[in-house]
Amino acid sequence: MIAGLGLFFLSSLFTVRFPDANLHIGSNIVPIGFFIFLLGSFVVGASATILQVVINPYLTACYVKGTQPVQRLAIGGSANSIGTTIAPFFVTGIVFGGLAMEEVQVSQLMIPFFSLMVIISLIVMILFRLSLPDIQGTKAEAGEKLEKSIWSFSHLKLGVIAIFFYVGVEVCIGANINLYAIEQENLHGAFSFLGNDSLSLFGINFAIPALMATLYWGGMLIGRLVGSSLSRISPRVQLMVTTVSATLLTLLAILFNNPWLLTAVGLFHSIMWGAIFTLSVNQLGKYTSIAAGVFMIGVVGGAILPLLQGVIADLLGGWRWSWGIVIFGELFMLYYALVGSRVKQTAEA
Repeated sequence: MIAGLGLFFLSSLFTVRFPDANLHIGSNIVPIGFFIFLLGSFVVGASATILQVVINPYLTACYVKGTQPVQRLAIGGSANSIGTTIAPFFVTGIVFGGLAMEEVQVSQLMIPFFSLMVIISLIVMILFRLSLPDIQGTKAEAGEKLEKSIWSFSHLKLGVIAIFFYVGVEVCIGANINLYAIEQENLHGAFSFLGNDSLSLFGINFAIPALMATLYWGGMLIGRLVGSSLSRISPRVQLMVTTVSATLLTLLAILFNNPWLLTAVGLFHSIMWGAIFTLSVNQLGKYTSIAAGVFMIGVVGGAILPLLQGVIADLLGGWRWSWGIVIFGELFMLYYALVGSRVKQTAEA
């Protein structure tokens, strides 16, 4: 991650030092520094994925009295949601002093990227000093050969597909709800009663579409905080209730053509990740670690489904009915909760 942030820093420095280093693609002029930034994005994204591969099974396998695995994953996810919720305001309000994004200069990015490199370096040093036990029974021992293919566990295979749809529909709403809101405002003046295109909250002006995305991610934070206290409700029941609720809200948003209803879906999306992961690695024993890596293949849904939704919106001439892709994803996760997550083969059998 430090290397990826270093590439971000290098992309800014290169663009400032060599402002005329551009690549002509058709009628577009693209700075070379942009491609350095893309490489940095790949490195940071890969490192974040590896972190998930390590952290998820660790939270699942480490025993903490009075908690269950899905609850511990919700506690860990709460930290993720806190960052997602406050980061946009921290970046725009603190780092860039309230400047609009189009007013930010490339030269202003170097210090924030360098600061993040320092922070991650400090975290690395702290982790090296912590005593993190190696949890037994979650991976093959040295020299041990795993007899079965990881794909022989049907509840894991279907779990990968379920997480594909989960991450996909989560990002669909988080990334595209603002475009849906802008469309509604342009067509119907839907938010005119709030004062045209902005709302003053605690003295800060927010564009309504941006506020909707923030409410959605904030709902995920609240849901994960609530989920961290659910010590007696099984992950299967949690997934059933949340998928049904999310499906109904999305359906109502389509029927009433109301993007505000989609912001509430975040409340129910919040604990789906932990529930699906817990069910996917259930009774996998020494296959758990490698299963966590396989499980992360499904996160590519966050790249594919939002793009597919955009294509559907273009074909249909609007975002309203494109949310059907979210309903489809929710229904598959409901199927996984009811049927697909049943363990047919364990690590021992």
